[in-house]
Amino acid sequence: MTSPLRSGVLPVHVEFGHCDPAGIVWYPNFYEWFDAATHRLAERAGVGLHALRAQGFLGLPLMQTGASYHRPVRFGDDVEVRSQVVSFERRSFRVEHRVLKGDAVHLEGFEVRFLGAPHPDDPARLRAAEIPATFRAAFGVD
Repeated sequence: MTSPLRSGVLPVHVEFGHCDPAGIVWYPNFYEWFDAATHRLAERAGVGLHALRAQGFLGLPLMQTGASYHRPVRFGDDVEVRSQVVSFERRSFRVEHRVLKGDAVHLEGFEVRFLGAPHPDDPARLRAAEIPATFRAAFGVD
């Protein structure tokens, strides 16, 4: 069974401003919702942006993202972005997202993120830090 900290739901009511002239959600908005869902998961797990910055990290930058569109999401729809941390690598982790209206999957997407830290040679640069055991444990992974 999945740990409740590794998954979550972001409810979204589709507003007119989310849509193109045909009333279908304009695709960049899904990525905004993915970002919000990931940060909400991290916050719930106790490793949100404020907690990470207190530990010297700069945030959770993206390395890779993508989506597959199955059905349109339209103006006025009430959908859920169901998100789950599915895996960890040494310096990255993967979050998968599904956008559902009722039981119907309209879109599936993913993000690969890393813990951003200041580069040791140039603090204006960013580097991918090794993911500490405490971060993994926050999501229920040993």
